[in-house]
Amino acid sequence: MGLFRPYERKAADAAGSTQPEEATSGGRISSLTPKGEKRSDKAVVIAPVAPAEPVASPQNAKVVTRTPQKKEGATPTRRQAEADRMQRLHPNLSKAEQRRADKDSRYKSRVDTWDKVEASPERVLLRDFIDVRWTITEFMLPAMLVLMAAVVATSRWIAVSSYIAIGLWVLLAMSFINTGIMWSGYKKVLAERVPNARKRGLLMYMFNRSLMIRRFRRPSPRVVRGADI
Repeated sequence: MGLFRPYERKAADAAGSTQPEEATSGGRISSLTPKGEKRSDKAVVIAPVAPAEPVASPQNAKVVTRTPQKKEGATPTRRQAEADRMQRLHPNLSKAEQRRADKDSRYKSRVDTWDKVEASPERVLLRDFIDVRWTITEFMLPAMLVLMAAVVATSRWIAVSSYIAIGLWVLLAMSFINTGIMWSGYKKVLAERVPNARKRGLLMYMFNRSLMIRRFRRPSPRVVRGADI
């Protein structure tokens, strides 16, 4: 029985040589080939791991300090707060201030009522019916101013001034006739568009609307002349 067995050491070295390790500059290359298989020329490259970004520590965080605001005056009591609230709801006004407040309230109420009436469908249709056409009535005011100036200028000649005065009456009669024709056509359109609409006050509203020059009418015309409504 010998102390050394050289043949067993040679067999172990031969078995270890089947698993070589190679190193490259980019990283460690490990090539493991099972026993009995052909070794491949391709090597598996293990890329180096990038270092993790440093996490901000609480010591580096910016500390924001808030300066407490100084309190203005003492805190009102419950009775005082209730009195202030009642003063806002029911202010103690003088006679002049009360009259002014009542006047503003009445004016606001009239404006709201007027806006509601003006927005009614029969009035909107009437305004569009007048604004799409030429009327004799809209030239009545400028013509009356010119004729009245002519009457004053020809006051020395009674016959001429009389004829000019007659022209004023003729223009007024033509305006009434034109308004009557428009009213007849408007009632037909109103019966088709807005059945059972109230006609009270609409005739005078038509005359006043057509009497005013187009650019000064309020509400302003929203249709052009000659358009279909």
